[in-house]
Amino acid sequence: MEQLAIIADNLTGASDAGVQFRKFGYSTQVMLDYELVSPCTGIDVLSVNTDSRKVPPDVAYERVYRVAEELTELGFKRFYKKIDSTLRGNIAEEVKAMMQSLALPFAIVVPSYPAHGRIVENGYLQIVQAWGDSSSPLPVCYVPSIIKTAPEIPVAVLTLADVRQGEKELTQKFTELYEAGISLIAVDAIADEDLRMIAIAMERLTVPCLAVGSAGLAGNLPIAWKVVAQEHLNLRQGTMVVAGTLIHVTAEQIISTLDYPNTELIEIQTEDIYDGRDNEEFQRVKSKIETALSAGRIPVVVTDTLLKNRNEAGALSLSVQVQKYGQLVTNFLGKITKDIIEKQGLRNLVISGGSTTTSICHTLGITAIDLERELLPGIPVGKMIGSNCDGVHLVTKAGGFGKRNSLRKVLELL
Repeated sequence: MEQLAIIADNLTGASDAGVQFRKFGYSTQVMLDYELVSPCTGIDVLSVNTDSRKVPPDVAYERVYRVAEELTELGFKRFYKKIDSTLRGNIAEEVKAMMQSLALPFAIVVPSYPAHGRIVENGYLQIVQAWGDSSSPLPVCYVPSIIKTAPEIPVAVLTLADVRQGEKELTQKFTELYEAGISLIAVDAIADEDLRMIAIAMERLTVPCLAVGSAGLAGNLPIAWKVVAQEHLNLRQGTMVVAGTLIHVTAEQIISTLDYPNTELIEIQTEDIYDGRDNEEFQRVKSKIETALSAGRIPVVVTDTLLKNRNEAGALSLSVQVQKYGQLVTNFLGKITKDIIEKQGLRNLVISGGSTTTSICHTLGITAIDLERELLPGIPVGKMIGSNCDGVHLVTKAGGFGKRNSLRKVLELL
């Protein structure tokens, strides 16, 4: 996942928002001093305490703006503005600071924390205190009046009726309000199920927005990530095999694989890449792969040099060419794979060859592989993490590993 930065106005808020992600397995740290924000490696969530709840509004704005700016420079792309569930502090100023620092066009504000009796209904924040068998809601404030960043800025309110129409309808309402020029949206929620629907609807948005809320909404964001990621994965279809190695073992495995039902050999003309005609070759190969996937076949993409007879007189010349131009070919394979995954979608990607695998993974922009199991000795499968590839199964195989039928068995086991 992309690293998430939480910006909270006090330490307890930074901690109770951060722990919502830790309980889902995301490594999380709380930064006590906002002036010590620094590069963070090996963690998923950084929660920063700006200690700005009780400072003057202009100081809070400047502090939050600068922290958001620094976090962006450190590479953070996901952000959450943690606010007090009773809306204490410099709410409007800090939301405005984050929106302007991150250049986000609108914010969705959900203060509710039902687990602690904080609910919002018809735009009004209330605290429900339970005593015995009765409960008495205490009115706190009208949310739009608190989050308004300027008198002339309109705030839309989405009620429980809007929320409970479902996630898809709620996503559409968010989008319609954004397109109408609304920059602040306050949303009702009186139960954890409401927060879950709101979180999923926000995750489905195709336009960037700032999520603003208490630990209640924060606790439902990891669930939303998993739900939407699975939806995207379910849309992915097909398997593709890519081999960039020249090792004879892989050549034999490719020949065996072509006996597997619905496979189609697609050879890359390396001479065209060497001679600078790579754009034309890219379009040709891309078209053949797309046609194969659309027809339900498995494209097996290899270099034309892989299946050439090594006993030919030109074998030595071929070896010299590969040493000289090999990086051009692996870059080409990376580029074509990236295009197919982004535009066509894949469920499974099988790669043979160490250099080819490294090049493709770098081109795809994945940050890690979540290993699942070993399909065959020395041939693992895992899920890609990062970029547009989250959830795609990746099988990696060293060029010289396996028996003649290993790649065919891999296809059978996927």
